[in-house]
Amino acid sequence: MLITDRRGRILVQHVDYRTTCLLPGGAVDPNESPAQGAARELREELGVTTTVDRGLAVDWVSADSLNAPANTRFPGEILHVYDGGTWDNEQIAAILYAAPLTRLGPPSADPATGRTHIRILATPEQALELFDWGLPAADQLAAVHQARTRLGIPRAARQPLTELPDATDLTTL
Repeated sequence: MLITDRRGRILVQHVDYRTTCLLPGGAVDPNESPAQGAARELREELGVTTTVDRGLAVDWVSADSLNAPANTRFPGEILHVYDGGTWDNEQIAAILYAAPLTRLGPPSADPATGRTHIRILATPEQALELFDWGLPAADQLAAVHQARTRLGIPRAARQPLTELPDATDLTTL
């Protein structure tokens, strides 16, 4: 999606699998049209729901020309760029920089120790109680609650700590 602000600046995002910034978007899922994929990716990546109906460009990029690790390259990509429009300050402020955690894969070993740690589900307050992180932890907790309020997420009720198994669908908890 090509999205600009009223000053003509282009919205790009940093992803952890590439060294360069990208336009919002991503790969299509099975049986999904490119426009449907662009709308889904915008919803998943930015928390914004919009209609995608105006194509701007289609191009093909060979796998050899991408500056990306081999395991993140497709065997050549057909790129569709859609018009995301010109956004005002309110629309830009509505971009969510957090997404719900819905699934966990198996835990990986700590590269420094080789140990695999357990994972627990806890409220932010319980996490603060479990670790002796001092004043920086209190500042982080305050930031968590500011973000929670901004995103409209209710405050988590205190519950017993729950150990999460190796692979967990968090939507069922």
